[in-house]
Order: sequence, then structure tokens, then C-alpha cells
Amino acid sequence: MNRAPAYKILTDRLIVRCYEPRDASEVHEVVTRNKAHLVPFMGWALREPTTFDERVDLLRSFRGRFDLGDDYFYGIFLRDGSFVGGTGLHPHCGPSGIEIGYWIDERHQGKGFVTEAAAALAKHALTDLALSRVEIHCDPGNGPSNRIAEKLGFTREGVLRKRHQYAHDRPLRDLVYWTLFREDMGRASRVNWARYQAYDAIDRPIT
Repeated sequence: MNRAPAYKILTDRLIVRCYEPRDASEVHEVVTRNKAHLVPFMGWALREPTTFDERVDLLRSFRGRFDLGDDYFYGIFLRDGSFVGGTGLHPHCGPSGIEIGYWIDERHQGKGFVTEAAAALAKHALTDLALSRVEIHCDPGNGPSNRIAEKLGFTREGVLRKRHQYAHDRPLRDLVYWTLFREDMGRASRVNWARYQAYDAIDRPIT
């Protein structure tokens, strides 16, 4: 990847930005409250609840990995600053691709926030970062997650059986692989790909 991903992306309703240690209190409350909601599909949630100090250290590590270009974790915030979920651009797919992951606070499920965030990240990856493809990997039983990929025009490539997803201490599971290539974006006519603004680490617009 020749260019670093944005540190912050603004959409119509959301602020999608790199985590900061100061987010720890709100993130800790939301993640802890959502453990039962997250565990069926998010392997990392098995380790919840962590302590508050561990949460601070985790967010510090997210920021450090972002700055080093190793991995890109984002929080999903409403325009009033309220934390409602997480997403990311994860370089697990080779030099020309990237994976989008996401989760949402159960209280905010069904409002289209994840679709809005993922649409902005997908366009950012395929246009601003000039990557050739974006992938989404979902549990076959996670209907909302699979519907988001379909709504955004991703193609269902198939089910890969008995794969790790994030947590290697969790039993292997089947994963649905969805892929969007740059040339496929025009097929998703319901997605307004243009409605976002991206910013770098010092808050300069990325054009």
C-alpha cells in the first residue's frame, strides 16, 4: 500500500477515526455491555471483560500499530462524539487488497451506521489508497453482517471452512468471503460512494 489510510473519515452521520487512549472509558462501557451480543461472531470478545487499564493499553496499541502502518483500527462515533462500534482496514489480503471488519453496539443495530462506515472505508481503500480489492469475512450465521456486504455490492465468493478469525484460541469456524473490486463499484447503484471526507494524521483533507 503506497499511501497511509486516513486517520479520520466523516460521513453524513458518523465520525470514523483512529482510536485514542482517551476513548477508553466509553469504549470500555460499550464493549463490556455488549459481550453477549459480540461473542457469537467476534472471537476477541471471548476475552471480555478486560480491566479498564487493559483497555487503555489496548487502545494505545491500536494507535501505535496505526502509526507504524501495521494495522488500522477505527472507532465508529456519532457526530456528537458518542461511541457506537468499531471497524477497521486490516492488511490480511496480500499487497493489493485489504479487509474491512466491523461491529456495532446492539442498541444501534439496524440504523445503517455500519453500512455507512463500511461504504466510506471501501471507497477510501479502492480510490484514495488505489487498492484493487476489499474483502469482508463473515460468519455464515451472521445475517446482518452478510447483508451489509451484499448491500454494498460485494460478490459472495464462497464459504471457506474451518478458518481462524482474529482469535487463534477460538475453535475453527466457517467464514463467508465477500469481495469488491474497484471496477465493481459502479454496480452498487444504491450506495452513494462520494459522501465522505478523509483526513490525515494532522487533520489535513485527503483528496
